[in-house]
Amino acid sequence: MNAHGGNEAGFTLAEVLVATLIIVIGLTAVATGFQFGAAGIATGRSETIAVFLAEQRLEQLKAVALVNFNGPWPSGPSLAAGTTTEFCQTSDIGTTGTNCQGGAISGTTSYTRTTVITDSPGGSGCTGVAPLICKRIRVSVSYRPVTSRGDLSQLRKVDLFSQVAPRN
Repeated sequence: MNAHGGNEAGFTLAEVLVATLIIVIGLTAVATGFQFGAAGIATGRSETIAVFLAEQRLEQLKAVALVNFNGPWPSGPSLAAGTTTEFCQTSDIGTTGTNCQGGAISGTTSYTRTTVITDSPGGSGCTGVAPLICKRIRVSVSYRPVTSRGDLSQLRKVDLFSQVAPRN
């Protein structure tokens, strides 16, 4: 019994403080989990777009190889040996195609697509009627994903390789 004459039920101040501390720790863990989850989703989206851009370029060059292996495409890419670099804007990707240009795009340019085409005379997977000239194609897309803090992370890169030969 207490001084007021009855048994009073309730929590002591220490119990309330311990319960509050446990709730705060739990909510902090949940908030941190959401933050890392959002960063993972953003990184995955960036990597998906980078792979899409690399595959898109490879498909363009494969189409050129099917139509006109040794000459330039009527209005577009050619299979001439060399290196080309394009800058791709993210706002247009997935909606109406891609906006990749030879020069830097003003605004947010977060993807850089580099295509390297080399002549591969005979050998290593290039067999058939001699002299057969194959083209080795390497498409690299580099980007910087957003981190959980909202800033840009370290540079990441996706590389795709292919080899094309003229149709016989």
